Amino acid sequence: MKNFILAARPKTLLVGVIPPMVAYAYFMANGSGAGLYLILAVMGALFIQLATNFFNDVIDHEKGADKKRVGPTRVSASGLVDIKTVKKWAITCVVLGALCGVPLIIRGGWPFLALGIISLYLTYGYTGGKVSLAYRGLGELFVFLFFGLFSVMGSYYLFSLKVNTGSFILASIFGLLATTFICINNLRDRETDTEVGKMTLATKLGVKTYQIVILATIFLPYLLLSYFRDFKIIYWVFLAIIPALKLSKIALTKKGAELNEGLKLSGIHLIVFSALLSFTFIYESLL
Repeated sequence: MKNFILAARPKTLLVGVIPPMVAYAYFMANGSGAGLYLILAVMGALFIQLATNFFNDVIDHEKGADKKRVGPTRVSASGLVDIKTVKKWAITCVVLGALCGVPLIIRGGWPFLALGIISLYLTYGYTGGKVSLAYRGLGELFVFLFFGLFSVMGSYYLFSLKVNTGSFILASIFGLLATTFICINNLRDRETDTEVGKMTLATKLGVKTYQIVILATIFLPYLLLSYFRDFKIIYWVFLAIIPALKLSKIALTKKGAELNEGLKLSGIHLIVFSALLSFTFIYESLL
């Protein structure tokens, strides 16, 4: 169980499960019900994220990207778990994710069938196969689209059977917050990724330029909050600027393994921001 949890990368799971929950909080400000679809959306996102992490653990090891590991231990590269076992974990999560998706497809129609197929494929294709987004400098774009636009807007549509400008803004906010994780991760691994030919965006851009990208993912969400200015306690969300400032300092001053602290703060920032924003929406629903 210990190795399973290690391979699952619990800190990254927040990126998958929080967007549907915040989308539901926003939905509650103007509607009610659809609780079953929230549960299915969260579970589906969780299994997809788990499968992606397991496949990534194996594929990065097979491609040599974890030979000089500066981040947390990977079970495949360290030999803690047999590769075949990790692959079985990944495939099991793909199946469970697909099962969660069936009612969502019935509810949302063919667009959710297409999105589901793409999502399930990219659990492997993010780092493996001919597409291999993470090795082509497309990881940040994938995270923004998948954990932002697709996850938030898709979830909001499942709850309300419509989308609006607010759901798009909300999706953009969480796309940026989710992208912070991969940006910190790729900045940390920049040197080792370069050595093995893993061409992330961090390896293609200079350090200073990439740090500007990271700052944008951290602070642009606060500008986008202006769309929700009519919500009475929206200003409370700006309390999340405290971990945001600490995170930005780490991104600008640390390197290598020191950036692991940045991953931790990325999670704290996401949790605080999400909790305060969700509370804002729920408070509005009670008025």
